[in-house]
Amino acid sequence: MDCLKLKSRAALAKLPLCLFIGFSALFGFFLADPTGYLSAFLTGAGIFFLAAGAATLNSIQEHHIDAHFERTRNRPLPRGTVSRLSAGIQTVLLFGVGWIVLYTVVKNGFPLGVAMFAVVLYNGIYTPLKTKTVLAIVPGALCGALVPYIGWLIGGGEKTAFEPFLLICLMVLWQIPHFWLIILHYRDDYQKGVIPSLFSYFKETSIRRLFITWIGALVFVMALFSILPSVNDITVRILIIMNSFALLIWFLLSFGMVRTVNYKLLFSVLNGSLFLHMTIITVGNIRL
Repeated sequence: MDCLKLKSRAALAKLPLCLFIGFSALFGFFLADPTGYLSAFLTGAGIFFLAAGAATLNSIQEHHIDAHFERTRNRPLPRGTVSRLSAGIQTVLLFGVGWIVLYTVVKNGFPLGVAMFAVVLYNGIYTPLKTKTVLAIVPGALCGALVPYIGWLIGGGEKTAFEPFLLICLMVLWQIPHFWLIILHYRDDYQKGVIPSLFSYFKETSIRRLFITWIGALVFVMALFSILPSVNDITVRILIIMNSFALLIWFLLSFGMVRTVNYKLLFSVLNGSLFLHMTIITVGNIRL
């Protein structure tokens, strides 16, 4: 398989996003079990393959919509570099590997059930709803929020403890502005009305004002991780607080003092801040 085909396969599965999703499962696992290195790796790998399978299926489901957007028209299916049959085979293989890997590491069936629910939520509810209502973002955010919860469960965490509640809140509060920033950066695409978006209800200035509330809530939840019993290192706690408020300050300055907002940069800052947050806690939690 040549380099171009490999790139097409990776693009079909949205590789960078799925790596991030796999890492978020790893994050949830180490929050519950700071010593289970092999199980943590298998959990992250299993979730990565499942996410890649779901992303490939999503690419098949949305190939006709992708052709209308500047942002997505060069993806493999709209361009014709990969056939739908080949993409379907890739979906089955990725799902199969993901389920097998997760099955080797789970202690009971509940995490597998949650993983199945997340896939159904993404491909069966969120994806079809995207063409019908702006509220599709709700099940979309929830399925992503379940990923670190799955990691927590496989790591032996309790189903209804405070930590999984915090994990779900963190991911939901991150995903909403994450999606809004995509809409704002590619506003010319979304203003075409091919799919419903916030531009159907709000002006750009109104959407920007909503950010402060959401980012404030996200920063509050990020800061709450510093009081978890498992986060008992003072340096880790300080780094959590510093990273949280750095994110808030960046957004306040961007929306309050800059005439032309660089949404692409804010998108990178938001994602980078969450990645740094998870990395700080994961590294701080690992016990040798």
